[in-house]
Formats: sequence, C-alpha cells, structure tokens
Amino acid sequence: MTNLLQLNKLILHILLFFILVFFSSLSYSAEDIWKKEKKEQIEIMQDNELGIKSSIPLENISVKKLLINEEKIESFDQNLIGIFDPEKNNFSLDMWVQSDGQDIKKILNRIDKIKLSKFSEDLLFQALFTNSYSPQKNLGVEEFLKIKIDWLIKKKRFKDLDVLLSKNPGLIKDPRPIKILVDEYLSSSDIESACTRTEFLSKDMQNDYIDKFIIYCLIKDERKEEAQLLFDLMIERGFDDAFFTNKFYYLLGITQKTTEKVLDNNLLNFYLSHITANEFNYQPSNNTDKYIWKYMSSENLINTKDLENEEIILTYEKAASEESFEYDEIFKVYLQMSFTFNQLVNSVETYKNFPNYKARALIYQSMLLTDDPRKKIYLSFLLKDLFVEDKIFSVYEDELSSILKKINFAEIPEQYQEIVNQNIDPNSASTKKVKFDNAVFHKSKIVRHFLDNYKKTSRTEKDLKIVYKKIKKNKKYFISIMDIIVLESLVADGIKIPNGLNFTSHSPELTIPKILDDLVNQEQLGMVLLKIIEIIGEDKIEDLDQETVYFLIKTLNQLNLKKVRNNILNIVLNPKV
Repeated sequence: MTNLLQLNKLILHILLFFILVFFSSLSYSAEDIWKKEKKEQIEIMQDNELGIKSSIPLENISVKKLLINEEKIESFDQNLIGIFDPEKNNFSLDMWVQSDGQDIKKILNRIDKIKLSKFSEDLLFQALFTNSYSPQKNLGVEEFLKIKIDWLIKKKRFKDLDVLLSKNPGLIKDPRPIKILVDEYLSSSDIESACTRTEFLSKDMQNDYIDKFIIYCLIKDERKEEAQLLFDLMIERGFDDAFFTNKFYYLLGITQKTTEKVLDNNLLNFYLSHITANEFNYQPSNNTDKYIWKYMSSENLINTKDLENEEIILTYEKAASEESFEYDEIFKVYLQMSFTFNQLVNSVETYKNFPNYKARALIYQSMLLTDDPRKKIYLSFLLKDLFVEDKIFSVYEDELSSILKKINFAEIPEQYQEIVNQNIDPNSASTKKVKFDNAVFHKSKIVRHFLDNYKKTSRTEKDLKIVYKKIKKNKKYFISIMDIIVLESLVADGIKIPNGLNFTSHSPELTIPKILDDLVNQEQLGMVLLKIIEIIGEDKIEDLDQETVYFLIKTLNQLNLKKVRNNILNIVLNPKV
C-alpha cells in the first residue's frame, strides 16, 4: 500500500510539472484565453500513435482530475488474485466473468460434499487458482477470494496458501489465513518466516493475535520503540491480556522477572512461555494443540523416556496420525523399548500378549533384525495390520514403502511381488514402456500426438496415414467410441484426416448433455470445469464409461482446453503394457 501511495505522489508531481510547463508556454496570451467563454475547449492529443483525442473543458481541469484512484487500482488487482497464469492450462482471464455467482456457489457446495478423486481435486485447484476476473453477478471479489482461501484451509494446503498470499500482499482482510501461516512457521521454529507472513495482512485490519506476534517480532529485531507504540495503540483500543503484558515488559527489558506459568491455549502463548522460562517443563496430552505438538517436536521438547506409560505412547501415536508429531519420532520411540531375545525371535507369537503400541514396537524391531526377505515382508504387513487396526496407518505408510524398497526385488517370492509393488508405489505400473497396436486407431502410434501435447503436427499426419492404410484393409474393422474420441480430437487440433476416413457417421447418437452444451455456448469456461469436476467426482478417469469420456473430451475440444483434455486422454487411452 505504501509503495502505491508513493507511486501516486510521483505521478502527481510529474503531471503537475508538465501542466506548469504547458501553461507557461501559453502565458503570453493568457488574457485572451480567459476572455473567451467558459464553454471553449482545448483539444489535447493524449496518444499520437493511437490517435485518441480527448476534449476537456478548461474549467474542469483540476488537481483532483490528476489523482489516480487508488481504490480502483486495488480493485483491479484483486480481481486477478490467483496463483497460475491462465495460459498454463489454456484457461482465460474471463473464465468466470459470464457466470452467475449464485450458480458457482451452488455447484461448489455440491462438490464440497464429494470425496474427489486426485484428478478431480487437481482440476478444481487449477480452476480456482488461475488468475482470472471475478464474476460480474452475485459474487464480489472479496467473497470469491474467501471461497478460495477457505478451500485451501480445509484441504490443509498451507504451502499453496502461502503462495497465494505472497503473490497478493496487503490485500488480505481476513486474519485467519495469516494466523495459520504464522503458526505453521512458528511451530517449525522458523521465526523469521513467521514474522514475514504478518506483512500479508491489510494494514487497516486489526487482530490481537497477529498484532501481539508483530510486537514480539519488533522486539526481536531491536525495534523496541515501534513495539511500544503498537502496544500502546492496542491498549487504547481496549486490549487487556495480563499474560502477554507480563511477557512484553520482560522482553522489552523493563522488568527482570516474568511468570513461569506455561500457557498452552495457543501457540504464541506457549512459545513465549518456552523462551522466557528458566526451567521449562510440559507434558502434552490428547487435548494439546497440533501446533504445540509440532513446536515441541522441532525444539526436541518431547520426553520419550517414560516408555512404559501406555497413555503417553498412545498420545504420541495419535498426534503423529494427526500430523502434529513427526512420523519418524514414533519409530525412534519404538526402537528405545526393551525386549528380551526370546520375545524378538518369537515375535510372531509373543506380540499377541502386548498392548497394541508395544506389539507394534516388537514387530518393528524384529522386522529390522531379520535378513530373510520372506520374513521381512511378512512382518512388515503384520505391522501394517496393527496400524490399520488402530486407524493410524498414515503413521506407517511412508516407512512401509521405505522398508520394501530396500528388499532386493529378485529375492521377493512371486506371490508377494504385486502387493509389494502396490505398497511401494500405487502408480508403479505407469513406469512401464509404451507399446502401440497400429491395427486399432485409439491404440496406435497416433496417440503419441496427445502424449507430446500436440506439438508435432506433421509427424501425427504421417502416422495417421500409415495407420489408416493398414486399418482400411480390414473390412470388418468397426469404428469404436474411443476411435471417434481420438479422431475428433485430432481434427480439433487441425490434423488433416486422410481421404476416405469417414468416422462422423458413426457418432450421431453421441451427444453432450444440454447443461454442458449451454455452458459452452455461453463461454462459461469456469462453470464448465466445475461441472466436469462434479461429473467425474470421486471416480478415477480410467473407470469412466466411454460415453462419458466422449462428451467430456468433446466439451474440452470445443473450449480449446487441450491440456486438460490430454491429461484425460493419457489415462483413458492407456497404451502401457
């Protein structure tokens, strides 16, 4: 905001200078000019190159006319709040302009009730966070921005939230996302980054939590007079917080003693308790805030010595499953638990006599000690069952993958190979080589056109001629829906179809749903994307029926959304073996 005001002043000074020069040059005939009627106008050429003229009545020339409207500039900038440039996915700045805000909110509410597949959620993220103008009807800029911020917070996509706010500093009037980012960095002991994030909040917004943290940052940076000023302003507006006041005067150096009480009602108070304590001691519980857990972990404040206390270990496991405690710390705890030699050797039987947390520790240690691939695999999946039983498998998921990767694949029994691959990488099949079948259009080498993002047109046309020459020899060949999808997409990309290849007669019954067709005709690109997301929903692309794939691809072709289209085609054509 400060920079913008300075820019306005600079522009004002420059314009005033030119006006003074202009009128000085006319001073020799000033009396004649002022004798003319007030309706007389001076034609001012504003842009010689474009030839734009503006006829401005002399009496209307004033300083006010020269001022840049700062509110309009802010409004213009806010209209384009986002993360991605439109060309990244063939979207446009106007993708929401033609849509009714009420319709957008209704479909987003419906989508919010669906557990979206990864493809659907990724597409929704791209649609919501592409730089674009807000709708002109029933959805203002601030409300549209709030919808985007709420979505990121709900999905816990805090890195993306950080990017969004960093690209639009000073425009955010909602303190919630700022507080979240402050806590995210503070819980990781990254104080500098946490202090920087307070700059994202609009200067005219007041929030006690953020203001208190700003005061701490100012003191830390030896800007104590500014900290005192901000504290006094907070007091004037009715701020009353005995704990923070105590810490403020202590950190400022005004008092030599401070309370040793550990306050854990929020991360800032906990942090201030920690850094000002002579002897800090705190035992977290199930009710401890997740950010406090993360802060304790980053500062090595977690006490794992009392390893026989089941309640404490279960609390740690639960915190890890909620991503408040580092996963690795749990396995460090397991390794510190003591077992006898016989218990480790006979772990498959003895684990049944222990509570679940201790059984997990026993199986984990036993698994690490064995060199037998078969036994290691068996124990690793037994441990998986123990985590799943207590609904905390997320704690073990990455560790399981890491353990399985270290096993020599050649030593894995054949009956275990598939399940091992699935737990190492669910998408491992995608690494296999492509094999084409040139006897079928949608399996032939012409699909390379979509794999290469339609860049080599001449090669595609050459491949298509070769494939068609082979296929037309098969008098029994039937043009399938998938063939039509591929051929229509090629036509949409400007590929010339060989003479004699008539596929359009095979698709009269393949139509686009009216609601999608109407949105396409109205050029409501954003709403089309939301509707596609709603249609796909929780389904995987490869599980969609061919008719659905057809009208989705047809719609995307009509809107020239070829990058999204190619993402779908790369999945449904699936030429991998």
